[in-house]
Amino acid sequence: METDYGKLAEQLYKAHNKIREDPKSFIIKLKKWAKKFRGKTLFLLNENPLETFEGVNGVEEAIRFLTVQKSVPKLALSEELSKAAKDHANDIGENNLFGHDGSNGNMLSDRIERYTEWDDACSESIDLGFKTADNIILNLLIDDGSEGRNQRINLFSTKYKYIGIGCSFHKTYNHCSVFVYAKALRDLGQPPNVGINFMQDYIQKTFYKRYIVNKFQEEDPDAPDDTIDVKIAKCYKYVGGQNKKITKKIYTLKDKSLHIMEIEEN
Repeated sequence: METDYGKLAEQLYKAHNKIREDPKSFIIKLKKWAKKFRGKTLFLLNENPLETFEGVNGVEEAIRFLTVQKSVPKLALSEELSKAAKDHANDIGENNLFGHDGSNGNMLSDRIERYTEWDDACSESIDLGFKTADNIILNLLIDDGSEGRNQRINLFSTKYKYIGIGCSFHKTYNHCSVFVYAKALRDLGQPPNVGINFMQDYIQKTFYKRYIVNKFQEEDPDAPDDTIDVKIAKCYKYVGGQNKKITKKIYTLKDKSLHIMEIEEN
């Protein structure tokens, strides 16, 4: 039967908020998974067999995690972020890709900025293969083979306020689901709100000694403390009713989320 990917995205939104609000409710689902392994291969009804790195050990670790994980606030569904997620799901599915870079080299921030402006932080999770909402959420939770469990971090992060979800067919894995997260959103072309938070940051950087904690801060005082990579991009953006030349500094943080700064050039 053909998959209704719009309906799947709706189910994923509900399941995503369910595990955030009631983490322990998913423990019984994990215990069922634990019984479905033969060696390190997971056999679930109506799903393709999944060869894992950790086997049942990864499921048991996720159970221990959920027993102590506290409830966190729900995320608001963003139509704009969902469009960005759907674009990437369609792209990687049609072009048989597996990661966060698009077929034309675009990044997560590029895809979001087709539809909306975002502030402070964004991130993306991808599931390949599973076709039911609960199984996709459980796979993100276990985050098999990932040392940092970054997709699990996204599931429960309180850094983000908004989420977008898009699903599509994938040439190799049959199905792919993309989750896009952001802390703050504003209308496309609307300038950033530089209010009291900006002033507090300015005062802190001006009157207090800044300790260098990573190599990027030696040349760039704007780099967050947990920066592991930075990319510089120049572009034109329609901001505040005018087309302006912008330098974008895109920082990748330890949890694989992105932090961006935009500087208007004279």
